Parts: sequence; structure tokens; C-alpha cells
Amino acid sequence: MVNWMFSVISPPHRAPTANPTAGNPDTDSAPPLGSGPENHLPTSAPKQSRPDLATLTALRFVAALWVVFFHLQAMQQTFLAPVYELFRPIIANGDLGVDVFFVLSGFIITYTYLDRLGPRFRWRAAADFVWARFARMWPAFALVVGVLGLWFVYGTAQESVREWSLQTQAPDLSPWGLAKQLLMMHLWFQPGTDGASWFGPGWTVSAEWLAYLAFPLLALVLFRLRRLHTLAAVAASVLVLLPTAVWGPDLPIATTEHQPYEWLLRIACCFVAGAFACIAARNADRMKFNPALAGPGALLTGTAVVVFLATAGKPGPGRLAVLAFPLLIALLSLTRGWLRSALSARWLQYGGHSSYSLYLVHMFFIYLFYWLIRDWPQGASPLAENLLAAACLLGIALATHLLFKYVEEPARLRLRALVPRAAPASG
Repeated sequence: MVNWMFSVISPPHRAPTANPTAGNPDTDSAPPLGSGPENHLPTSAPKQSRPDLATLTALRFVAALWVVFFHLQAMQQTFLAPVYELFRPIIANGDLGVDVFFVLSGFIITYTYLDRLGPRFRWRAAADFVWARFARMWPAFALVVGVLGLWFVYGTAQESVREWSLQTQAPDLSPWGLAKQLLMMHLWFQPGTDGASWFGPGWTVSAEWLAYLAFPLLALVLFRLRRLHTLAAVAASVLVLLPTAVWGPDLPIATTEHQPYEWLLRIACCFVAGAFACIAARNADRMKFNPALAGPGALLTGTAVVVFLATAGKPGPGRLAVLAFPLLIALLSLTRGWLRSALSARWLQYGGHSSYSLYLVHMFFIYLFYWLIRDWPQGASPLAENLLAAACLLGIALATHLLFKYVEEPARLRLRALVPRAAPASG
């Protein structure tokens, strides 16, 4: 059973106010962004569309649930069995939810910061951007790392580090390993994701942090391309994804195994693709795009992704679906009417804003479920497994709410208040 869990928990391969409001740019893929003046594109930009971030906040929640259900396959023999039976091909490709986050991150960071960082490099503006990202990502992640440290202290008295972590490679629990976790640099020093983090999906935090550190330089290039025609920008977003979409096991350019530093290619391609998708959405008015077509287009694209994944069946070929993510995100950002209203529902907005906390806490309860079931005296009965699974799901929901409301958002506000924001660039 441990070997099966490895493949589920370690795939090859986050918000802001208590009452989220539509259009708040606190909606980047993993950590949401700040509020205030960041809500609007510069008024000096002619004929720019205003992407709607409420729809993307809802998408973040859907992507987070996709990843969570992918990891919850440890519970697929419980009352969740009908869900997995019905949606098995979709859930089996749940690691693609990470790619949705990465593309969303590139889109939202570009939307919010391009005009601020792009004209020329300024150390003060770059430092303010990095501090804003740190304030969003670090507090909740550091707390989770601390809790996991205690978890390892308890568990490794009886099990090996590798077995207790439920990863195929043992994470580094040395003082240097702890330092790497707390600095969010734990993925930078190894070619693969497995064992990089103290909890399986934690490698994505390190990958996103690297992308944020690189963005002030990337913005200098993207700013020169900001007037790119919408169709050209969409094409660029697809082309830049090709290396990570077609190269790998069971893909058109087949490899027998995952390649070293594949994670770096993945975050780079997805993040830049999201940036181009943002440029496409910003410039949609220049090609006289009818916003009434965005909703149906988004629904059609999303349906095509679902049908393709159901047909592909397994994670290898299913990875090609990532090519549709930039178009889906761009169309959703331009969606108006009933679809926008539906996606602006309060529960979807709250789920999207708290998705980073959900992403951080859910694995701990899966660990609990696995070890309690494995060590249950005389084996757990079906009733016990179902009750334990229900308790773990409730625990995930409660822990997500508590981490978001009492740690992630309050800590972000306090850290941001420590450093005054840089003045906008002049000229």
C-alpha cells in the first residue's frame, strides 16, 4: 500500500479579505495579490480590456479541489468511491491543477505588476514586489513546516523518514534542510520534486517563489510586448507551453522517465504562458472582441479539456490539455453576464481566496488517514474507514478556514505594513 501511496502523494511533477469582492486582484494562482490601486489597469493605456479577476478566483478554487481530489485517492475505497468511479480519468490527471495555478500566477502577476515593473528596472519597485509575494506566501507555509517538523519528530521514532513522509525519497530533516524549507528554496537544489518538500506538494511553493524572484526581470521583456495582438499573444502562450506539454513519458516526444529539472521547465513555461494570456486579454478590445463570446468560449474550452482528459484516460497523454489553459483563463477573465455572476458566488470566491491554505493543509490529514488506517487494531471496518474519511474532510475544511483567517491574511497585512510601498514609476 505504501508504494501505491507514493504515486498518489508525490506526482511527477493559494486569501485576502474576510469578505472577498469581485474584481479584487488578490487572485494570483498560488498566493493572492494585494488590494488597493492594483485593482485597475493604468488609465493611460488606450483601449485595454479589464480582465475580471472574480472569475479567476473561482477557477483557483476549482484547481485546488482538483489537486486535493487527486491526493485523496487514498480514500477512494470509502464513501468517496462513487466520485472516483464517475470522474476517475479527470481525477487521475489532477496534478494538472498545479499547471492551472502556475498559468494563473503568470496571468495575475502580469496583470497587477507589469505596468509598475516593466518600463525600467528599479530596485525599490522590485523589492516591494518581492516583499509583497513573501508576505503572502511565507507565514502560512512556515507554520505548516513547523507543524510537519513536530510530525516528523513523532513519526520517525518508529518509521524511517522516507516511509513516514510517504515519498519515494526521504526529505532532508537536517538543520540545512529546515533552513531550505523556511527560505522556500528547498526545490532549487535538486533535479526532481520528490523528497524536496517535507510534504509532497510543497515543492510548488518553492517553484513559485523562484518565478516571483525572476519576474522583475521578465517584466522588462513583457512590457516591450504589451501591445502584442491578441491572437499573436494567444499563439505565443501555446507555443511556450509546448516543451512541457509534449515532452515526457507517454507524450508525443516520448521519454522513458521524467527528466532532471523538469519542474523548472514546467514553472517557466506555465508562468510565461500565463503572462502572454494576460497580454491577450488586455488587448482584446483592440481587435473589437465581443465580450459576449467570452463566456461561451470559456465553457466550450473547459468542456473540451474535460472530454479530452476523459478520453486520454491516464496522466501521460492527458498532459496535452495544458495547452488549452491560457485560452481558458483569458476567456474567463473577459467573461460577463450570467457566467460571471455564477462564478462570483460568495462560496466560490471564499474558496478561491483560501485556496493557498487549502493546498497547504490537506496533505497532513491524508497522512493521518493513511497511518491510522494502516495501524488500526485488527484492521479498520468499512464503517470506521468512512467515519475517519469524513472526519479528515471536515478537518481539512476547518484547518483551511483557520489558517486563512487567523494566519495567512493577518500576517500578510502586518508584514506589508512594515515596509511602505514604492512610489509608482514616473513617465
